[in-house]
Amino acid sequence: MKGRAVDVSAELAVAVAAAEAAGTLLRREPAWTSAKGTAGDVTTDLDLRSEELIVSRVRAAYPGDRIVAEESGAAGADGDRVWFVDPLDGTNNLAIGLPVYAVGIAFCVAARPVAGVVHDPVSGGTWSAVRGGGAHGPGLPAEA
Repeated sequence: MKGRAVDVSAELAVAVAAAEAAGTLLRREPAWTSAKGTAGDVTTDLDLRSEELIVSRVRAAYPGDRIVAEESGAAGADGDRVWFVDPLDGTNNLAIGLPVYAVGIAFCVAARPVAGVVHDPVSGGTWSAVRGGGAHGPGLPAEA
C-alpha cells in the first residue's frame, strides 16, 4: 500500500485554491505585527487572516474533517481525515519585507500524508504532490 496512488483530486483542488487565495491576500495586504513570541518569532494579522481564509474554505468543502492550523490549533471531529495548515511560513521574513515566505497545506488520511500544497505568493508558483501520484509545479519534471 505504500506509495499507492489515492484519489484525492477534489481535496487537492480545494487545497490549491485555498493556498493561492491566501497567497493573494499575503501579497496584497500590509502586515501588522500582533504578537511576539519568546524566541523572537512574530505573528501578524496576516497569519490570522490567511489561516481564517484557508480554514473557511476547507471547512466549507469538508465540514466533517479535522483541521489543525498553526495559529488556532485543532478544530473539528476526531477522525481519519485531517488537514494541516501553515497559513504563513516565513512570518518574520514578511514582517521585515523579505520576499521569502509561503503557504502550506497538507491532507492526511489515517495518519498518512496523501496530498500537499506549497504556494509561493511572491513568484506565484504552486507545488503539489499526491501519494503515489508524484509532485507537480514550476521547475519540476512532468513526472517528479
